[in-house]
Amino acid sequence: MTQSEIVVRNRLMDATTLVICGAKTRRDVSVREIARVADISVSGLYQFYPSLDALVIATAKKLYAQVNYERMMALQMAIDRSRPEPAPLRDILIALIGPSVRWSLDPQRPYAVFDYINALAGGNGAATVLQPLVDQIAAHQAVITCLRQTTPWFDDVDIGWRVNAALGVRSQVLRESRRTMLLTQNRLDLSDPDATIDLMLEVIEPMFAPLARHSLPKAARATCHANPLS
Repeated sequence: MTQSEIVVRNRLMDATTLVICGAKTRRDVSVREIARVADISVSGLYQFYPSLDALVIATAKKLYAQVNYERMMALQMAIDRSRPEPAPLRDILIALIGPSVRWSLDPQRPYAVFDYINALAGGNGAATVLQPLVDQIAAHQAVITCLRQTTPWFDDVDIGWRVNAALGVRSQVLRESRRTMLLTQNRLDLSDPDATIDLMLEVIEPMFAPLARHSLPKAARATCHANPLS
């Protein structure tokens, strides 16, 4: 890929981000509108991406890489602060869920792209749409490696299961915020990232405690596949 091609692809992904973040409905997100914002012809756009879905997925992958970069930076800082001792559990978990929580609650961040792609996956072909993102688990594996030192009473499978469950708590709160507020009698402040992270950790941290030392059954290990996203 030439440098000029990289420039055009980045311009198209930036335009896609702007269009999605400014859209009032999914109908507002179209190849024609993205091409207009990117100042490129529709036919020119199709020379780089075969479909709107392909362009949206490429854009989401680029943004997801930024989330994972922030995740890894936070994890490395936690490791460096505690050397030579293992990083504290709370700091590791903040590195795991913190970046996506902060992105979702910051109007200046393009989290709407992730909301859009999740809504897109709600229709037909969900696995096809989400799989390129779901399969990006290198950052999660780095968290598991760090947790192995902090929670030695668990093996990698047990830790991976709990990491996936932690991501599920985060996703449920962020994507179903209205239901969260209804179930908690509208007494939570989900507009404050730090407060929201603290609330999530009240539920997540105990899963990693020695008292929660219940290994995943062998039968479950054979069929369970964790698919964390964002």
